[in-house]
Amino acid sequence: MSHVDTRTRTRPSHLVPDGHAVVDLVFVLLLTGVALSGLATSFTGWSFLVIGMLGAVIAVGVTHLCRAVGWPLVAPVLILTVVFFLLGGPLCLRSVGDTAFVPGGPTLSKLVDQAIFGWKDLLTTLPPVDGDGPLLVLPWLLGIVAGVLGTTLSHVHLRRSWLTALLPVLGLTAVLAAVILLGVRHPQSLAVQGSVFAALALGWLALRSRRASATVHGGTSGWGRLLVGAGLVALASALAVPASALVMGDDDGERAVVRNWVEPPFDIGRYPSPLAGFRKYVDLLGRDDRANVYDRTLFTVDGAPVGTRVRIATMDHYDGMVWGATDDALPEPASDSFQRVSSTIDNPVDGDRVEATVTIGEGYDAPWLPTIGALQSLDFRTGDPDGKAEVFRYNLATSTAVVPTGLHEGDTYSFSAVVPDDSLDATTVASSAAVPPPDGTAFLKTPAAQWTGRATTPMERVYAIAEHLRTEGKYSDGVRKSEQVYHPGHSIQRLSDGFVQAQQLVGNDEQYAALMALLAGEVGVPARVVLGAEVPEGGVVTGKDVSAWVELRAADGSWRTLPTEAFMSDEPPADQLPETNTPMTGTVVPPPAPIPPPSDAGDQSDADLKERKADKKDADDEDEESVVDRLPGWIVAVATYVGGPLLAVLLVVASIIGLKLLRRRRRRTAASVSARFVGAWRELVDHARDLGQPVPLGPTVTRREQSGSIGTEQAPSLARRADGFVFGPATPDPEAAATFWETVDAERRSMSQSVGRRQRLLAAVNLRSLRPTGPRVRGMRSRPR
Repeated sequence: MSHVDTRTRTRPSHLVPDGHAVVDLVFVLLLTGVALSGLATSFTGWSFLVIGMLGAVIAVGVTHLCRAVGWPLVAPVLILTVVFFLLGGPLCLRSVGDTAFVPGGPTLSKLVDQAIFGWKDLLTTLPPVDGDGPLLVLPWLLGIVAGVLGTTLSHVHLRRSWLTALLPVLGLTAVLAAVILLGVRHPQSLAVQGSVFAALALGWLALRSRRASATVHGGTSGWGRLLVGAGLVALASALAVPASALVMGDDDGERAVVRNWVEPPFDIGRYPSPLAGFRKYVDLLGRDDRANVYDRTLFTVDGAPVGTRVRIATMDHYDGMVWGATDDALPEPASDSFQRVSSTIDNPVDGDRVEATVTIGEGYDAPWLPTIGALQSLDFRTGDPDGKAEVFRYNLATSTAVVPTGLHEGDTYSFSAVVPDDSLDATTVASSAAVPPPDGTAFLKTPAAQWTGRATTPMERVYAIAEHLRTEGKYSDGVRKSEQVYHPGHSIQRLSDGFVQAQQLVGNDEQYAALMALLAGEVGVPARVVLGAEVPEGGVVTGKDVSAWVELRAADGSWRTLPTEAFMSDEPPADQLPETNTPMTGTVVPPPAPIPPPSDAGDQSDADLKERKADKKDADDEDEESVVDRLPGWIVAVATYVGGPLLAVLLVVASIIGLKLLRRRRRRTAASVSARFVGAWRELVDHARDLGQPVPLGPTVTRREQSGSIGTEQAPSLARRADGFVFGPATPDPEAAATFWETVDAERRSMSQSVGRRQRLLAAVNLRSLRPTGPRVRGMRSRPR
């Protein structure tokens, strides 16, 4: 049987891969498994690897069968797209209840969303993520892509044997690179990601290079094959050098992962400063105020020892108006941001472990989630637990948790945490990190110098300032009639004219904590403000238990607590002098005239200012409604659910057509005029093959033999003309080649018009003419004689 018969007939036995194909498929699966194992530090458990490998096995099988029956590349892509949506629900969306094998609208929407935006959700979620959550769509998709890519490239044959051998290895190396970029800075195992993958890749490369060398070079000596193999290994080793740098890096901090550059799509600055609303926690002495929660239950803590500090929010940035929570306030951007987290949090801290359950009471209505110490795991129990878990954010650097949808009475959650040793004294060595002073705080230089006395070290200066505030300052919530001149807030004006430079240092937790943190920074110790409470007897935390304290950064990077009582007095202020008959001197300034007590809304004036700015910005954004928002809903739905798969199909179709156009252009503009005639004839033969005509191929087949299999009357004439120009005694003219091309183009159009529209469309994307025409013999040209 001739070579033509074996390539144009498909027998059932061809559905079973031969020995070489089996080796290729096994290596595709092995390398895919090693590459996907790099996600072990991103997911809990090993479900991700099982699902990813299942996708790879299905993709390998479907791609091989489609190739065996002669279907174009678009066929396995379409089939696997259907498989992705058909099995994606029961495999990847079990945690959200999408287990139907016939996916509905919500399942399709979730799969499309995770396929397009899942990478960003993974990168903005603190690893490891839940091993049974919707992010399993990523390894499922990566496994399918790796299977298609590796299997397809392993059957591609190029003119250069070394590139034929290397191509599938490069494809799966790209999958490994994608896994690395989506991973974490601390790899699961350098041995798995580096050594095992390199050993498998080089072994497969050696087998394929030997096979390709034997096929292409036929009678080449063993020395020749050895040189080719050595060259391929050298090339792979050269490529491994930058790849190893990408995998390992010079150290953990320099390992290249996308997580280092992708900023979480969450703006903590849109929430008002909880410290600015401290007046709602004070005793109003019988005055009725709905916003006041002094004697109302905020939350109940079960499982935590009495006296344990519960953190509501950490504020690490001062903007001249308020202390607020921010992202990237520290030099370590990878950990100082509010990130999505799963039920298990990778947060290694030494200390005492605490298991606690918190139930939100009637008086608490805020997005800040009360927690203890450094969270290790968290589980929402009631109050839309799935919804809260989906939007939950946590900042490792500040140990602050946020639920953007808010907390409400009856919500319950449990968590495990580690309470570190945060003891602090004047001998603690402070961090040497630079502390740039906020704008407008120059008024702090004088008290920072005067109140520190003979203290020498930064931490001693902090304690000297704290002692001065505690002994010289007075406490007032501004509730009593004689104390209503002491306003809420901690802006620069309130802290300067109304506190430091006033006749008396008078305020409550809000002013004392805000000033203490600023003065600590002024003497060179990084500081931040914390709003929280200590667990009382019975675990029921009310508004009166809330206080504000300061945390200082030690040299080891930990944050130590400077308790409120260390810098704030509980003595009330002295009675104010009468406004009249007060001697006016250069150093004595009468107190301002009493003004009506601030309204409840005024207690958070600074926060309200931020809220009003945010509302104005939102209104402006609504006024500038985009064109997409004005489209009908059904158009948006169709684009969301169908756009992704349709775009993939269009890209594949466009790639096939583009390759054929590029090949046609190269043939028509060949440097040799004789080669242009050869290229024109090949263009005619390829078009016939794409239309389904069994045209024989091979180095021993002549053009006249081929013309008999092309179903047109002009084919034999064109074959004779091509032979005359190619083998004629004189060099053909370029004008003759252009005329011959025009004749071939007319014949191609005639062939297309003789078939139906469906067959013409299939011919445009048929890959038959792009496949290799068979083995070539060294020293011989493959064109027909």
